[in-house]
Amino acid sequence: MEAAPQRHELSPGTRREAVGMHKASKSFAWIGRELNKNPDTIRKTWYRYQQRHNANSAPCSGRPKKLDECAWQHLKQYITETRDQRRKPLVEISNILNLNVHPQTLRKELVDMGLGHRIERKRPYLSPKQKEACLKFAKEHIHWTEEDWRRVGFTDEMGLQTGANQGNIWVWRYPEEEYDEDCCAATHKSGFKKIKVWGAIRYDVLSKLVLLSEKKGEGKFTSQNYVDEVMDKELFDFWMSSMEEVGDILIMEDGVGYHQGAATRRRKEYEKDGWTGWGPGTWPANSPDLNPIENL
Repeated sequence: MEAAPQRHELSPGTRREAVGMHKASKSFAWIGRELNKNPDTIRKTWYRYQQRHNANSAPCSGRPKKLDECAWQHLKQYITETRDQRRKPLVEISNILNLNVHPQTLRKELVDMGLGHRIERKRPYLSPKQKEACLKFAKEHIHWTEEDWRRVGFTDEMGLQTGANQGNIWVWRYPEEEYDEDCCAATHKSGFKKIKVWGAIRYDVLSKLVLLSEKKGEGKFTSQNYVDEVMDKELFDFWMSSMEEVGDILIMEDGVGYHQGAATRRRKEYEKDGWTGWGPGTWPANSPDLNPIENL
C-alpha cells in the first residue's frame, strides 16, 4: 500500500529540489508523487520562492512571553526589595503588580531569574555592635591552626522548653542569599525555661552533662550557683584533665550574666594555677558560627 504524502514542512534540500522540478515545467501533483510530499506543500514552497526568491520558511517568533522586559524588571525589584515582599504569596504579588498572569507562570518567571522558593533559615539576631565584635574576633584568629584550636575548651548552657511549632516560612531568594538578613528569621533567647543543662567540649573530648538546678520561687540561676554547680565541679575536672593531656588550654565562656560576679572572682583565683580563657566581655555574643558547641 502506497504511503500517504507527508504534509509537514520540507527540508532545505527537498525545497530546492521541488523548486528546480517546477522550473522544469513539472506540475505540483507530479512533484508531490516523486517526492512523496503533499502537492499543497509543494505549491506553497513555489509561491514563497516567487515572493522572496528564497524557499526557506519565515522565522517563527514563537509564543510571546507573558511578561515584557519592563514588567520582568519590576517583578524582580519588588520581590527582593523588603523582607515582607520576599514572603508574599504569588497570587498577592500578581495582584499588587497588576500582572494578570497565572501563579504557575509567575513562579516560572521567578525561577528563570534564579530565585528559588525555599524555607527561611534561622540565625541569632545580631545588633551592629555584635556584628562588629564577631568580625573583629574572627579576623584576630583567622590564622590559627588546627593545633591552636585543639587547645580550646568550648562551654555552654542550653535551655529545653516547650513552645508552639510555627511551621516553616517560605521565602524567595537567590542561592547565595541563604543567610542574608532579609531571608532569615531572627531567633531570640526565650526567658521561659523548663530545664537547663551545661556542657563542655574540646577536640575529641566531651565533658559530663550537668543538669542545672531549677530555681522555682527562689529567683534566677546566679553566679554563685554557677560556681558551686559547674566551675568547682565538672568544669574544674574538665580543665584539669585537659591540662594533663595537652598542656595549657583556653576555656571559652559566653557573656551570660551568671558567668560574672562570683564566677569572675573564682577565675581570678584559678588564674594563679594557670587558668586562661575567653570569658564574658571577650567572647562575641550570639556567635554560633564561631562556637562549635552551639551546633552540638
